[in-house]
Amino acid sequence: MSEVAQIEGRVRYSAFKKTVKVMITPTDSLDNLKAQLNTYFEHLGENQYTRHLFGQMPCIDLGEDRDEYAWKTASYMPLLIRDDGDVGFMFRNMVEDNILYMYVRSICNCIECK
Repeated sequence: MSEVAQIEGRVRYSAFKKTVKVMITPTDSLDNLKAQLNTYFEHLGENQYTRHLFGQMPCIDLGEDRDEYAWKTASYMPLLIRDDGDVGFMFRNMVEDNILYMYVRSICNCIECK
């Protein structure tokens, strides 16, 4: 990617059910992104590794009463990051105010992980 500045990532790790603020260097490689996130697992003393990565696209359903209830309906639409193309899409379209929301699943029983 052409940008070299780091962005703030707010990553929810399934292993310890906490959201961690991390600094991420934008990349077009899924393996590189997983390696960056795994360094935070190691820093936190976890013996876990990134199996599945989800980008969290902020979206708001304003509903009928836009003023009073808008803050209650803010949510995130998850997107499974499967390959390098998805990583590029995530950095181009999901970074808002230099912040990227992600979810990392380290323990999985899906067919791909067995």
